[in-house]
This record gives sequence, structure tokens and C-alpha cells, in this order.
Amino acid sequence: MKKEFEVSDMVCNHCVESVTKACKSVEGVTDVNVNLDDKKAVVEGDFNEADIIKAIDEIGFEATVK
Repeated sequence: MKKEFEVSDMVCNHCVESVTKACKSVEGVTDVNVNLDDKKAVVEGDFNEADIIKAIDEIGFEATVK
């Protein structure tokens, strides 16, 4: 499965690294591509969408399924 999430409040490359790490920590995720300009994260694998949103929320960003 491949899902796109909108991630608000990202302003720098450190934000991108944090969101990438958070997404990769979710069980079943095989690949993550975070784009600062578009403020989105594309996540691939066999995962629960709610777990991705929770992981991103826990590091201080707001995520929604795009």
C-alpha cells in the first residue's frame, strides 16, 4: 500500500528528518519520502494509517490523509 499524508508545520530539513524517522518507526512501513515544499509524506508498506498519524502527531506535527 502507498498512502500520502499532508503534514503541517514543517519548516526545515530537521522537520523532514523527524517526520521520516517517526514514519519509519511504525510497524509495516517499508519506505518513506517526505517533501518539505509540498508538506507531504508518502509512506509505503503494510501499515495502519492511524499509526502513521499518531507517530507524526507525537513529534509535534499534524498529519492528515491526503
